[in-house]
Amino acid sequence: MITLSPASIIAANLAVLVGAILQASTGLGSGLIIVPLLALVSLVFVPGPLVLASMALSGLMAWQGRREIDRHGLPLLMVFLLVGIVLGAFSISAIPVQRAGIAFGVLVLVAVAVSASMPRLRRTLPVAAGAGVLSGFMGAISGIGAPVLALIYQHEEPRVLRATLGFIFFLSSIAILVCLHLAGRFGWQEIWLGLWLVPGYVLGFLVAPPIARLLDRGNSRLAVLIISSLSAIVLIVRSLA
Repeated sequence: MITLSPASIIAANLAVLVGAILQASTGLGSGLIIVPLLALVSLVFVPGPLVLASMALSGLMAWQGRREIDRHGLPLLMVFLLVGIVLGAFSISAIPVQRAGIAFGVLVLVAVAVSASMPRLRRTLPVAAGAGVLSGFMGAISGIGAPVLALIYQHEEPRVLRATLGFIFFLSSIAILVCLHLAGRFGWQEIWLGLWLVPGYVLGFLVAPPIARLLDRGNSRLAVLIISSLSAIVLIVRSLA
């Protein structure tokens, strides 16, 4: 069983708290900023424990907006997500633990690039297929799948966006954990580590609404992209060293 110092647990929950709050104010996936910050604390939190803990936030978001969930095309999108999740979960076993930080850092930079471009996309079958598979793959590998899905839901009403993505992430997280378990990358140790991160997500959900109203969306979004990029670069450099 991995033992963590109180300082590491506090630092990890602070990273989760910041990501959960910024998700409410920017619309970007919290994993974009949480993953590189968490990995700087310890790689043991990524991806299984993070995915498990994030279900606290996605579940609360989905339940709060359960009447706003856009179910149009959702079953087909979940099929594509599952394909990507299976590919990602069984690919992660091929990544040496000592080089995992490089993989996570690169995926963060890819997600930042996708989020920064944010093209206007129609929810056609090819777009849903590509976004679903890529989101599922990245989610299973690193816990970051939200920016890709945000591309096809970004023009929905904010309440619809939050509820729908929360619902999708909750269901896809279950699939990710099952696949990671089958791939030998999720067990009791990861469950224990994930439970330590839940307070950060719950607190972020509770304090986000008033803070989100005070933040400027444009500046917050830019801050997320900058912090995520710098954290990913530091993580890559540290892993190479």
